[in-house]
Amino acid sequence: MAFPRALLADHEKVVFDLRPHWVALIPSILWSLLFVILAVLATRFNIVYNDDGTYQWWEIGLSVLLVGGWVELAVIPALRWQFTMFVLTSDRLITRQGIIAKHSKEIPLERINDVAFSQSVLERVLGAGDLLVESAGERGQTRIANVRKPEQVQLMIYKETESNTGRMFAGARDTVEETSIPEQIEALARLKEQGAITAAEFESKKQELLKRL
Repeated sequence: MAFPRALLADHEKVVFDLRPHWVALIPSILWSLLFVILAVLATRFNIVYNDDGTYQWWEIGLSVLLVGGWVELAVIPALRWQFTMFVLTSDRLITRQGIIAKHSKEIPLERINDVAFSQSVLERVLGAGDLLVESAGERGQTRIANVRKPEQVQLMIYKETESNTGRMFAGARDTVEETSIPEQIEALARLKEQGAITAAEFESKKQELLKRL
Protein backbone atom coordinates (compact mmCIF):
# COMPACT_ATOMS: atom_id res chain seq x y z
CA MET A 1 0.00 0.00 0.00
CA ALA A 2 1.53 3.28 -1.16
CA PHE A 3 1.33 6.60 0.64
CA PRO A 4 -1.88 8.42 -0.47
CA ARG A 5 -0.92 11.05 -3.04
CA ALA A 6 -4.01 13.05 -2.03
CA LEU A 7 -2.20 13.89 1.24
CA LEU A 8 0.62 15.67 -0.59
CA ALA A 9 0.76 19.39 -1.25
CA ASP A 10 0.68 20.56 -4.86
CA HIS A 11 4.42 21.21 -5.02
CA GLU A 12 5.39 18.23 -2.84
CA LYS A 13 6.98 15.07 -4.23
CA VAL A 14 7.71 11.67 -2.68
CA VAL A 15 11.41 10.81 -2.42
CA PHE A 16 10.87 7.31 -0.99
CA ASP A 17 8.00 5.29 0.45
CA LEU A 18 9.19 2.31 2.51
CA ARG A 19 7.75 -0.41 4.69
CA PRO A 20 9.77 -1.71 7.65
CA HIS A 21 12.43 -4.30 6.84
CA TRP A 22 11.16 -7.89 6.61
CA VAL A 23 13.23 -8.69 9.72
CA ALA A 24 10.30 -7.22 11.68
CA LEU A 25 8.25 -10.24 10.56
CA ILE A 26 10.56 -12.79 12.22
CA PRO A 27 8.61 -12.85 15.54
CA SER A 28 5.35 -13.45 13.64
CA ILE A 29 6.96 -16.28 11.68
CA LEU A 30 8.36 -17.92 14.83
CA TRP A 31 5.02 -17.64 16.65
CA SER A 32 3.24 -19.15 13.65
CA LEU A 33 5.64 -22.11 13.63
CA LEU A 34 5.09 -22.62 17.36
CA PHE A 35 1.30 -22.63 17.01
CA VAL A 36 1.51 -25.04 14.05
CA ILE A 37 3.55 -27.41 16.22
CA LEU A 38 1.05 -27.08 19.08
CA ALA A 39 -1.85 -27.72 16.72
CA VAL A 40 -0.15 -30.83 15.30
CA LEU A 41 0.56 -32.15 18.80
CA ALA A 42 -3.01 -31.45 19.91
CA THR A 43 -4.34 -33.33 16.89
CA ARG A 44 -1.87 -36.17 17.29
CA PHE A 45 -2.84 -36.85 20.91
CA ASN A 46 -6.56 -36.14 20.44
CA ILE A 47 -6.41 -33.15 22.77
CA VAL A 48 -8.78 -30.90 20.84
CA TYR A 49 -11.22 -33.54 19.60
CA ASN A 50 -12.33 -37.07 20.38
CA ASP A 51 -12.24 -40.11 18.11
CA ASP A 52 -16.05 -40.16 17.97
CA GLY A 53 -16.09 -36.57 16.62
CA THR A 54 -17.52 -34.99 19.79
CA TYR A 55 -15.99 -32.10 21.69
CA GLN A 56 -15.76 -31.27 25.37
CA TRP A 57 -16.08 -27.65 26.52
CA TRP A 58 -12.45 -27.50 27.53
CA GLU A 59 -11.40 -28.86 24.13
CA ILE A 60 -13.32 -26.07 22.43
CA GLY A 61 -11.77 -23.56 24.82
CA LEU A 62 -8.28 -24.85 24.06
CA SER A 63 -8.92 -24.59 20.32
CA VAL A 64 -10.13 -21.01 20.72
CA LEU A 65 -7.08 -20.23 22.86
CA LEU A 66 -4.71 -21.57 20.21
CA VAL A 67 -6.36 -19.66 17.38
CA GLY A 68 -6.66 -16.48 19.46
CA GLY A 69 -3.01 -16.67 20.52
CA TRP A 70 -1.91 -17.12 16.91
CA VAL A 71 -3.97 -14.11 15.77
CA GLU A 72 -2.74 -11.91 18.63
CA LEU A 73 0.95 -12.84 18.47
CA ALA A 74 1.45 -13.51 14.74
CA VAL A 75 -1.34 -12.21 12.50
CA ILE A 76 -1.88 -8.75 14.02
CA PRO A 77 1.87 -7.86 14.13
CA ALA A 78 2.16 -8.96 10.50
CA LEU A 79 -0.77 -6.71 9.56
CA ARG A 80 0.84 -3.83 11.46
CA TRP A 81 3.98 -4.37 9.35
CA GLN A 82 1.87 -4.33 6.19
CA PHE A 83 0.20 -1.03 7.10
CA THR A 84 3.29 0.80 8.42
CA MET A 85 4.92 3.34 6.09
CA PHE A 86 8.07 5.41 6.34
CA VAL A 87 7.91 8.25 3.82
CA LEU A 88 10.30 11.04 2.86
CA THR A 89 8.94 13.88 0.75
CA SER A 90 10.49 17.12 -0.44
CA ASP A 91 8.96 18.86 2.62
CA ARG A 92 8.68 16.37 5.50
CA LEU A 93 9.50 13.02 7.05
CA ILE A 94 6.41 10.91 7.77
CA THR A 95 5.77 7.73 9.76
CA ARG A 96 2.27 6.32 9.31
CA GLN A 97 0.84 3.17 10.88
CA GLY A 98 -2.43 1.54 11.91
CA ILE A 99 -4.60 -1.26 10.53
CA ILE A 100 -7.95 0.50 10.89
CA ALA A 101 -7.32 3.61 12.99
CA LYS A 102 -4.36 5.50 11.56
CA HIS A 103 -1.57 7.20 13.49
CA SER A 104 0.71 9.57 11.61
CA LYS A 105 3.75 11.54 12.77
CA GLU A 106 5.38 14.21 10.61
CA ILE A 107 8.64 16.14 10.99
CA PRO A 108 9.20 19.15 8.70
CA LEU A 109 12.61 18.88 7.05
CA GLU A 110 13.63 22.35 8.26
CA ARG A 111 13.27 21.13 11.86
CA ILE A 112 15.56 18.13 11.50
CA ASN A 113 18.85 18.76 13.31
CA ASP A 114 20.51 15.37 13.06
CA VAL A 115 19.91 11.82 11.80
CA ALA A 116 21.81 8.85 13.25
CA PHE A 117 21.45 5.12 12.71
CA SER A 118 22.37 2.01 14.66
CA GLN A 119 22.79 -1.62 13.58
CA SER A 120 23.56 -4.84 15.35
CA VAL A 121 25.87 -7.33 13.64
CA LEU A 122 22.89 -9.36 12.41
CA GLU A 123 21.04 -6.26 11.22
CA ARG A 124 24.11 -5.16 9.28
CA VAL A 125 24.22 -8.52 7.50
CA LEU A 126 20.49 -8.32 6.70
CA GLY A 127 20.54 -4.65 5.70
CA ALA A 128 18.32 -3.37 8.51
CA GLY A 129 18.69 -0.90 11.35
CA ASP A 130 17.12 1.85 13.43
CA LEU A 131 17.11 5.58 12.67
CA LEU A 132 17.24 8.23 15.39
CA VAL A 133 15.93 11.57 14.12
CA GLU A 134 16.63 14.62 16.28
CA SER A 135 14.38 17.57 15.58
CA ALA A 136 13.80 21.04 16.98
CA GLY A 137 10.75 21.78 19.12
CA GLU A 138 8.74 19.49 21.37
CA ARG A 139 9.32 16.33 19.35
CA GLY A 140 12.94 15.94 20.45
CA GLN A 141 14.15 12.54 19.29
CA THR A 142 12.18 10.06 17.21
CA ARG A 143 13.30 6.44 16.82
CA ILE A 144 12.22 4.62 13.66
CA ALA A 145 12.82 0.88 13.93
CA ASN A 146 13.58 -1.73 11.26
CA VAL A 147 14.53 0.66 8.47
CA ARG A 148 15.79 -0.85 5.22
CA LYS A 149 19.38 0.17 4.36
CA PRO A 150 19.51 2.84 7.10
CA GLU A 151 22.84 4.30 5.98
CA GLN A 152 21.46 5.08 2.51
CA VAL A 153 18.22 6.39 3.99
CA GLN A 154 20.20 8.66 6.33
CA LEU A 155 22.09 10.09 3.34
CA MET A 156 18.87 10.68 1.38
CA ILE A 157 17.33 12.55 4.33
CA TYR A 158 20.41 14.77 4.63
CA LYS A 159 20.38 15.57 0.90
CA GLU A 160 16.67 16.38 0.88
CA THR A 161 17.04 18.51 4.01
CA GLU A 162 19.80 20.54 2.36
CA SER A 163 17.69 20.98 -0.78
CA ASN A 164 14.72 22.09 1.31
CA THR A 165 16.86 24.59 3.22
CA GLY A 166 18.19 25.99 -0.05
CA ARG A 167 14.67 26.47 -1.41
CA MET A 168 13.53 28.16 1.80
CA PHE A 169 16.55 30.46 1.89
CA ALA A 170 16.12 31.41 -1.77
CA GLY A 171 12.42 32.11 -1.26
CA ALA A 172 13.09 34.10 1.89
CA ARG A 173 15.82 36.09 0.14
CA ASP A 174 13.46 37.03 -2.68
CA THR A 175 10.86 38.08 -0.14
CA VAL A 176 13.08 40.11 2.15
CA GLU A 177 14.62 42.05 -0.73
CA GLU A 178 11.20 43.63 -1.29
CA THR A 179 10.96 44.90 2.31
CA SER A 180 12.84 47.43 4.43
CA ILE A 181 16.26 46.56 5.84
CA PRO A 182 15.05 46.19 9.49
CA GLU A 183 12.26 43.89 8.31
CA GLN A 184 14.77 41.90 6.25
CA ILE A 185 16.96 41.43 9.33
CA GLU A 186 13.94 40.30 11.38
CA ALA A 187 12.99 37.81 8.66
CA LEU A 188 16.54 36.44 8.58
CA ALA A 189 16.51 36.12 12.38
CA ARG A 190 13.35 34.02 12.17
CA LEU A 191 15.00 31.77 9.59
CA LYS A 192 17.99 31.34 11.90
CA GLU A 193 15.71 30.39 14.82
CA GLN A 194 13.94 27.82 12.63
CA GLY A 195 17.30 26.35 11.64
CA ALA A 196 16.87 27.24 7.95
CA ILE A 197 20.16 29.21 7.95
CA THR A 198 23.23 29.04 10.14
CA ALA A 199 24.36 31.72 12.55
CA ALA A 200 27.30 32.50 10.26
CA GLU A 201 24.98 33.00 7.28
CA PHE A 202 22.74 35.23 9.37
CA GLU A 203 25.63 37.44 10.53
CA SER A 204 27.06 37.71 7.02
CA LYS A 205 23.75 38.75 5.49
CA LYS A 206 23.01 41.07 8.41
CA GLN A 207 26.29 42.93 7.89
CA GLU A 208 25.52 43.29 4.19
CA LEU A 209 22.14 44.83 5.00
CA LEU A 210 23.54 47.18 7.65
CA LYS A 211 26.04 48.56 5.16
CA ARG A 212 23.12 49.70 3.02
CA LEU A 213 21.74 51.95 5.78
